[in-house]
Order: sequence, then C-alpha cells, then structure tokens
Amino acid sequence: MNKQEFLKALSDRLQGIPKEDREKSIEYYSEMIDDRTEDGLTEEQAVKAMGNVGDIADKIINDMPVEKLLKTKIMPERKLSAFEIVLLTVGFPILFPIGISLIAVAFTLYLVLWVLILCIYVVAFSFAVSGIASIIALFMSIWGGQALSGMFLFGCGMVLLGLAIPILTGVLKATFGCISLTGKCFKKIKSSLAKRKVGAK
Repeated sequence: MNKQEFLKALSDRLQGIPKEDREKSIEYYSEMIDDRTEDGLTEEQAVKAMGNVGDIADKIINDMPVEKLLKTKIMPERKLSAFEIVLLTVGFPILFPIGISLIAVAFTLYLVLWVLILCIYVVAFSFAVSGIASIIALFMSIWGGQALSGMFLFGCGMVLLGLAIPILTGVLKATFGCISLTGKCFKKIKSSLAKRKVGAK
C-alpha cells in the first residue's frame, strides 16, 4: 500500500467524524509518512510502519468526544434534500420520544445494576464486620466468665467471615466485569456514531 492508498483508506474510515478533524488526522499521518521517507524508508515501508488502518481509525474515533460525533451525525456536511427535510419533520415527533424512552430505560437498567452491586458490597461488609465483632466478643465473654457463649459467638463469627469472603470476591469480579462492559459499550456507541454516513463524500 502506498501513501495515497493509505490516506484514502483512512479517510474512508473516518467519514463519520467532523470534516476538520478528519482533515487534521489525514494531514498528521501524511506528515508522519513524509518524515519516515525522509529518514530513508521507501513509501511502502513508511506506510507499513504506520500500522493497520482500521486500528488507527478506531483509536482516532475512541479519542474523540462523543458530542463531536453526535453533532456530525445530527448535522450532516451536505445539504438535506427537500424529501429528507419533510421526512425529518414528520418523523421527529414520533422517533424523538421513542429514542428518549429507550435511552431512559437503558440508563435505568444500568443504574439498577450498579445499585445491586452496591447492595451486595454492603451485605459482604456487614457479614465481615459482624464476623470480626463476634470473634472479638469471644475474648470479652471469656473475660466475663462466659466461655460457652464466647465459643458460640466465635463460631458465628467464623461462619459470617466464611460467607463474606466469597461474596466479596464475587462482587469484585462483577464490578470489574461491569466496568469492562461499560468501556466496550461506550466504544461500540462511538464506533456506530462514526460509521460512514449514507451519501457522504
């Protein structure tokens, strides 16, 4: 792949981002290729050293604020035709409330998931604190001359700690899983916003 083919492929993959950002990215990578050719590499070697076009485009999109991608999606670079304007005018009162409702439902489910995780943390820490308190109560019971009650409290404390540890381990895994899933979903949303628009030049 030569320089022009590389820049064309990159430009095609960045059609969904604002024009000025796309042009800046193309100019940046064009200068990088030129710098490498000045250092003695052939054009093909310089292009190969840039890496995969898809990975580069994904990185540019992921580093871009969502509001820029939304603005580009909502306000296309070309002028809308009369048919598209009529379609938007007629469809907006129906599609906008549906879109808001779907976003609200998705956000609510996401919030419920985190509240559930928080509740499990509270349960795990409650078990842990109660377990430690029960074990401490053993020494207080022995000091008070109630060794039998102390042993019972010690047993309860060990059971509570035994429950707290696997619950805490599980909820930590769930937390990291949710964080990872959130990142993947966010990247997916940004990628879908930056997809090449129909009719884009």
